[in-house]
Amino acid sequence: MTTSTAATAHTPQASLQLHRIDNPDDENIPRILALSNAIFDFDGSTKHGLISYWRDCLVHPSSSILYLAPDAQPTRPVAFLFVIWRKYDEPLKSGTAEGPHVWLAGVSAEWRRGGCLARMVHELRDIESFTICTHPRRYPHMWNWLTRRGWIQEREFEDGKVMFIRPAQI
Repeated sequence: MTTSTAATAHTPQASLQLHRIDNPDDENIPRILALSNAIFDFDGSTKHGLISYWRDCLVHPSSSILYLAPDAQPTRPVAFLFVIWRKYDEPLKSGTAEGPHVWLAGVSAEWRRGGCLARMVHELRDIESFTICTHPRRYPHMWNWLTRRGWIQEREFEDGKVMFIRPAQI
């Protein structure tokens, strides 16, 4: 899947292409991982920075990575969203025990506030509902982004992380 979206505020004037990865052997996974590691300062010491973990997640047929890259540089991702199939430790308030979950999502500094995350989440519009977690103190902009768009707080975790669910009507 490849579609185009125009960059907006706080971004260089360029057009971005949307790409989707469903294959754990896709040659672009290391580029997306490098972007993630740069955004979040991950290394190979946790699952977040391990290519083997990323590839294992992509084996599930409901998992995929969406990413945006400039038309002129299609191998240079500037934003990504990684959807995995998650089995919840406790069922959601709706009774759901497993489902799609945005495990990681990030946008490079020069493309933030350019509509990248909104564009990628919009591509998931066919998924009835899915979850995403954030740490409000570490990522207040993400917290605000989710709450402004009507995501519903599902639960809080001991480490300060909060899970949100996107209802189908959003």
